[in-house]
Amino acid sequence: MRNDESTTTRRHDSSGRRTVVVKVFGALRARLGATAREIEIPAGGTIRDLLRSLASVVPDLVPELEKGLTNGYLNVLVDGRNARFLDGLDTHLDGGETVAFLPPIGGG
Repeated sequence: MRNDESTTTRRHDSSGRRTVVVKVFGALRARLGATAREIEIPAGGTIRDLLRSLASVVPDLVPELEKGLTNGYLNVLVDGRNARFLDGLDTHLDGGETVAFLPPIGGG
């Protein structure tokens, strides 16, 4: 697979705002009201900016996300790559990415 911008569709409008797809799983899905939702972030935005934008759209979800991120039990994937191995909450988003918030999964 080639490693260039053609592998990800960049989505932005004339104001420079970018759109990313937010996906949540498990109990978080009920707070979002869907499995996925498009959220606008400012140009040059980060995961931290995404959380701010998300708070204005779905305020009940963000405290759960912040709690999970602070306590280290919530994983954030940007196009399938764990943000912990990128720049954490300061990971840059160009627009067009899928950002998934994954709570822990129990099993036996």
